[in-house]
Amino acid sequence: MQKSTWLGAGAIIVAVLLWSMDGVIIRPKLYTLSAGLVVFLEHAFDFIVLAPFIWLGWRRIKNLTTKDWGSLLWICVFGGLIGTIMITKAFFAAVNGEVTFATVILLQKLQPIFALVLARLLLGEKLAAKFYGWAIVAIGAAYALAFGQSGINWSDVLVQNRATLFALLAAFAFGSSTVFGKRIVNHLDFRSVAALRFGITAILALILILINDDIWLVNAVSPLQWRLFGIIVVTSGATALFIYYYGLRRITASAATICELFWPVSAVALDYFINRNTLTPLQIAAGSVLLLAVVLATKEARPGPIKFSATTIPGRGTGRVLGFATANLDKVTLDMEHGVYLVSARFSGQTYRGLLHFGYRETFDLGPSLELYLIDFVGNLYGVTIEVEVIRRIRDVKKFPNAEALQHQIRQDLKELEKVQ
Repeated sequence: MQKSTWLGAGAIIVAVLLWSMDGVIIRPKLYTLSAGLVVFLEHAFDFIVLAPFIWLGWRRIKNLTTKDWGSLLWICVFGGLIGTIMITKAFFAAVNGEVTFATVILLQKLQPIFALVLARLLLGEKLAAKFYGWAIVAIGAAYALAFGQSGINWSDVLVQNRATLFALLAAFAFGSSTVFGKRIVNHLDFRSVAALRFGITAILALILILINDDIWLVNAVSPLQWRLFGIIVVTSGATALFIYYYGLRRITASAATICELFWPVSAVALDYFINRNTLTPLQIAAGSVLLLAVVLATKEARPGPIKFSATTIPGRGTGRVLGFATANLDKVTLDMEHGVYLVSARFSGQTYRGLLHFGYRETFDLGPSLELYLIDFVGNLYGVTIEVEVIRRIRDVKKFPNAEALQHQIRQDLKELEKVQ
């Protein structure tokens, strides 16, 4: 395993450990405050830290479309405001012994299930048949984890099962924000997205606590709790977010999914050693099945490799100047992350291997493009419709100091392509 892969995996594990510490140790100590106030203060402090990235990313921010702003607002409302309030309420309810803190975190593993189902319903993304089977298993396991053998007491569900309901609502809200998060991160650097998210969420939370007349509770924040907010910023807030994305950019999505399992596992361990909370044998079994089912559901979600058709259009000729003539394609919005991909391309009855660039042309300060470089092809492709099948993603879009550095990287990318049979 390469050093960068080890670093990526380690970074994700560190990030999720910080999130476990937040839920099991730090956030419960804020339970004397309203959840809305907690969300406002933590987002406001995180925004102060991240605000410079709005200035750094302003060139792209000002070019966001109405649809982009709509996606960002959805992220802030559901992932920022509602999701964080719900999970904070869940941890506060767990303080009273309704469930263990680890149970709240285990239920968050339903987030990808909600995200994929919503992507199917809202965006029309196709899901493989096997996904639904594993999703049902995951939901059944979550039910057993949360309610055990006794089941739901429907006559008093809002009182006896508050923590579980809050946790499930949080998972749904966070999952829904993921759906639209995929769209916005292809237009902005994640640091700018994070800064905007924290800032807008802080404003929304402020409006909420003003409406609920909770703003006066600021006077009730103890010195210890002020320190805890500071700890959140430098651990589970902005810091953990940056560590997580550092890792995510260095390992595959499947590897990241495995590393993220350390979140609930570490939460169970911390909850036991710090709070002496334990899971029942049924909950341990249900939690294990839940984690396995979610991993398999996300693995089986896609019915096959990413495929699309696009027509070549005239470009700026930059690739030709670099010595790697590319075909510019007429799509700039695709359901995949910006980056460089190994692909196969078919047209005129022939199949070729190639590299696909999807994203901003950072080195030349140009907007997003979809460009295809084919090996073993010489000719004119203008106006040709090409069927592209993605093999795998090999790296992020990067800003290089000069054209020579970019040329060197392209040659390295081609070495990866040579490994494909």
